[in-house]
Amino acid sequence: MVENLHIQRQDTAGNRDAITLEEWTEAVDHIEGIRLAQGDAVAANPLDETVVTLPNRGGDAEVYREDCQTWMRTMFWTPEGTIRFAAPESEDDTILPLAGKLATELNAAIYDEAGKGLS
Repeated sequence: MVENLHIQRQDTAGNRDAITLEEWTEAVDHIEGIRLAQGDAVAANPLDETVVTLPNRGGDAEVYREDCQTWMRTMFWTPEGTIRFAAPESEDDTILPLAGKLATELNAAIYDEAGKGLS
C-alpha cells in the first residue's frame, strides 16, 4: 500500500494553516521541474480496464521524470489547503526533493499520514 505524504503549514500552536490555491500555483511557478497540469487525470484500471477520471481542481501538478522523459501528474492541491503526493518508492526519486523545495517556498513542511513531520 502506498503511503501519502502531505505538504502542509502549521501555526505556532500546531494548528493547520491552509495553503491557498493561489499560493500553491505561485510556488509551482518558482520551481524548475514541476508545472501545473492541464485537464482532468484519466487512468485505466489495469485489472479490468475501467477508465477512471479524477477532476483537476486547478492545483494538480506534474513532475518531469528524467528516467522516462515524461511529465507525470504526482501532486494534488486539496480544498483543505494541503498538497498530497505518494511517498517515493526509492531514494533516487525526484519527487521528494521537489516537495522539499515547494515546502520551503510555502513556509511549510512535509508530513506523513499520521501527522509526523519528515526530517
